[in-house]
Amino acid sequence: MKDYQKLLPYCALLVLLSICPNLLADSPLETKMNQMRKSFRELKKAMVAPVEADKQKYLSWVAELKSATEASKALDPEKTSHVPVDQKTAFLEGYRNKMDELADEIGSLGKAIEASKWDEAKALVGQINQVQREGHQKYRSERDEH
Repeated sequence: MKDYQKLLPYCALLVLLSICPNLLADSPLETKMNQMRKSFRELKKAMVAPVEADKQKYLSWVAELKSATEASKALDPEKTSHVPVDQKTAFLEGYRNKMDELADEIGSLGKAIEASKWDEAKALVGQINQVQREGHQKYRSERDEH
């Protein structure tokens, strides 16, 4: 087999990726959700055994989480394209309401951390986790799931 023939599959892949750049790119909403996931994961781990000296770090994760949540609210979930036209308005209103609920819980978490109310913060992490699960069940398409 000649050397150039060995490279043919790689060249085909490069051509495909250049034609379809979205195969590797996350949607703007997915990018924000990934930011949320990262910050929330850190908060969940930290709230298992919070350390007063790390309060500012926790608050920075809360701020990142809240910012990404608020930015996500303005974006439409991919699943919207699969919703019948006559149901889209209600679907998007429900999504935005769920994001508001999440932002409110995150705000409460920030207040609890600020006041060093660690038991309350732990409970709020559980509530946030539940709100996220509910939102993902209703508004996340199967394609978005990893």
